[in-house]
Amino acid sequence: MSSSPDPLAQLVAFGHALRREGLAVGTGAVVEFARAAALLPAADLYWAGRATLAPGPAEIERYDRVFRAFFGSVPGQRAPAPLGRRAGERGPGLGMTAAEGREASKGTAFLASPVEVLRRTSFGHLSEEELARLPELVARLRLSPPLRRSRRRRAARDGELDLRRTLRRSFRTGGEPAELRFRARTRKPRRLVLLLDVSRSMAPFSRALLLFAHAAMRADARWEAFCFGTRLTRVSAALRDADPERAVAEAAEAAVDRDGGTRIGESLGQLLARREHLSVLRGAVVVICSDGLERGDPELLGRRMARLARLAAHVVWLNPLKEDPRYEPLARGMRAALPFVDDFASGHDLASLTALADRLAALRA
Repeated sequence: MSSSPDPLAQLVAFGHALRREGLAVGTGAVVEFARAAALLPAADLYWAGRATLAPGPAEIERYDRVFRAFFGSVPGQRAPAPLGRRAGERGPGLGMTAAEGREASKGTAFLASPVEVLRRTSFGHLSEEELARLPELVARLRLSPPLRRSRRRRAARDGELDLRRTLRRSFRTGGEPAELRFRARTRKPRRLVLLLDVSRSMAPFSRALLLFAHAAMRADARWEAFCFGTRLTRVSAALRDADPERAVAEAAEAAVDRDGGTRIGESLGQLLARREHLSVLRGAVVVICSDGLERGDPELLGRRMARLARLAAHVVWLNPLKEDPRYEPLARGMRAALPFVDDFASGHDLASLTALADRLAALRA
């Protein structure tokens, strides 16, 4: 490694440089990289980064370029044995043929931990055992919506003159306003509203997204969650249960239209028709989790999205189909909605949800 007086700062700067190169490097991935770097010898730093920051074969070329700029050289392509393997034990990269090595490393790096593999595995491809581990990992996500100025004001070092406090202070100096007092508006997090598609086409992702919504609802009592297929169902109360399995089961039971068709425009119409829902949406960050395969009128969906965009401060659409690099939003419903979406992402795995949390934190900053 470099002779930098702060190695951790250099590792974080390396992660930021990869992000500028277009790699999906979130805060969680940088933390995993720093942990791996602390456990491995300095000679294996390259592989620690490959495992945590660039596990896909399409990202290796850009990763190598940035690594070379930061640390001077890229080692040969034989990876060291994974952590925890006993001496003489055969495994990926240790006594394997080239063909076996390519097959074993397909889709992930040699040093990728089970947690890291799970983070980057599509929700639709998780086994029952992996799904059982999902609640614990999703609960670690920390969503930080952007701030807004409230109507309340508090004492501040600068801002507008607080005449009442200034006059009251002047009583100590014989009525002379020798010390001016100021006040400013307080800032508070915007409300988060989740709209989850539980139709048949979203069935492979519905459970994971409900767990994501459960983690969000437990974070702030003001946030709201709704499920929709052919109609809208509020599931905020169910998802506030402390037990994630019970919360997801109650939410799924409440959404009686699950595994049916998809009528996003009509569901948004039900959301926008009620006054209590409008007060929730106004100035909020709205996250829609859907593949956009609208069965209803796409023009109706476009009009409802336009109104939603006027009410909300920020609209995010998570579409698991975007996991495929070849995906194009050609479905009529998705095309009608996209002009009113501020952030279009995949949301197909834990890494993409972590990236969403990072983007919301950047908006907050």
